[in-house]
Amino acid sequence: MSKGHFTPGKLVAIGNLVPELHYGPFSRDWWYYSDSQIQDSNTYAIPIRLSFQVALKLNQKHFIIRIVHNLENPNTPGFICEGEGINRATMLGFHDSYMIQQMLNDVDFRPFTICLYNITIFIASIPDNNNYEGFAASFTYKYK
Repeated sequence: MSKGHFTPGKLVAIGNLVPELHYGPFSRDWWYYSDSQIQDSNTYAIPIRLSFQVALKLNQKHFIIRIVHNLENPNTPGFICEGEGINRATMLGFHDSYMIQQMLNDVDFRPFTICLYNITIFIASIPDNNNYEGFAASFTYKYK
């Protein structure tokens, strides 16, 4: 965190849920996992919405931060922001209950992870039909 004065952000634009990004092969990059105590569970997913904007003030200077497609890999989020040495999640308001509730509007499914020993299973989508079409998951293994 910067040594200067930081004023928490105010929501400017909620942004968009994009199914190809939020539930596709790169979905793990489009969700932020919060350990905030706002909901019943200890950790839950908040979508990083494309075109989300927040206005904030740092050291008496006003900034707007936008979430965009990453220039090097358009399937991952990019951030247009100014300010060095500050926590991006805090700047975006992912600690604020109002901001979190706004980000969760219209979210039908939130990806989640299951950790077993050194294996993390990322569940990106679960079908709502009986033929299991649309199920998506990936896993990572952490070698000693």
